[in-house]
Amino acid sequence: MFFLLNDLVLELDPSRMMHPLEAERFEALSLDYIAQLGKEMFAQDPQAHRQNPERARRLAYLIQLKMPRVNAVQFFAMSNQGRVEDIDASFKSLNEMVVGMMYQEQMAGALNASKVDQAVWHRQAA
Repeated sequence: MFFLLNDLVLELDPSRMMHPLEAERFEALSLDYIAQLGKEMFAQDPQAHRQNPERARRLAYLIQLKMPRVNAVQFFAMSNQGRVEDIDASFKSLNEMVVGMMYQEQMAGALNASKVDQAVWHRQAA
């Protein structure tokens, strides 16, 4: 299973997703709370998904827990102040084959932020 976080395709292992007891514990978390965690992560470091891919994976797992059909999210700064309140999030459900093809491009070194922005987010790459 693949998950697009900003311009990085993460490979998620369903067997590493939360065990039933852990899932029950995290079920109480709201989507707003999970989005806030992502906003805080990207306010601290706009390249958090690249600097700490394991932390990015954990965020992707939480998003998947709340919204199983969502397989792409972009956290982006609306200003360059580095404040949590300036970070916004966009969630999408993409065709799994498309995300898989992006993963293959990424593994070949051919995927970049501009390509992802044009194909998915329709924003100008920073």
